[in-house]
Amino acid sequence: MSKGPEAREPATNSLSLGASNAAGTGAVADRADENSTPSSLRHQRLIEIFQRSLQASTKALTFEKLAQCYPYVAEHGQAGLREALNQAMKFWDSSSTREFYAILEERDVATKLAELEQLITEARDRKQRAEQASSAQDDAAAANGVSEDVEMAGCEKQVYIESLTPEDIVKSHLIPVNLKEAEALEGRIQEVQSANRKILQKIESQEKEIDDLFGRITKSLDDLQKAASETDGLPDQAELFNSIDEINSLVER
Repeated sequence: MSKGPEAREPATNSLSLGASNAAGTGAVADRADENSTPSSLRHQRLIEIFQRSLQASTKALTFEKLAQCYPYVAEHGQAGLREALNQAMKFWDSSSTREFYAILEERDVATKLAELEQLITEARDRKQRAEQASSAQDDAAAANGVSEDVEMAGCEKQVYIESLTPEDIVKSHLIPVNLKEAEALEGRIQEVQSANRKILQKIESQEKEIDDLFGRITKSLDDLQKAASETDGLPDQAELFNSIDEINSLVER
């Protein structure tokens, strides 16, 4: 029975904490109402997205999920666990909202989004005026019998980034890189072609040397064959020795 006051004491503290959090949430809500007057449509959409995201986050933590984490408390003190969950959700909501609007104020998001909205509006107006002027020029050129190709010769057609697809924008950023790579490849091709020309000249020089050497070998073979044919009429070595012996015998007589 002595546990009764101890069990009621946290409930009293939880009520006081809930009251303070409720007050804090009310202050944040007042601040949200004060800052929720958007200066642009994008600012309003940003706040709506934050509110939907915060609601989805708080709905993710339910009493059933919390009871799975604290089954004993859920069984013997369900009211206290529900009150703790409500306090946690209120604190989460108030602290997240307070931090969100502090970031908006610190970064001056409302002013920057308003400036962005103004820039987009001005760009759309310029685009519309340019399209109207271009249409009028095309009509005048058609009336004068001047083709669009002749009219646009020597000048670049104005392109608006709003009309480009993401693929076109990526390709436009890759053009300088591709051009630089193409120049590097062209330099490498020229180096290879120069090396090939040197190798070809060396091969041609070696072929000329081989032809000269082959000509000299052929001439030497011809001379050797001629000399061999001339020696066919000469006596062989035995007949020559016999002739020498006969001459020596005649000399001795």
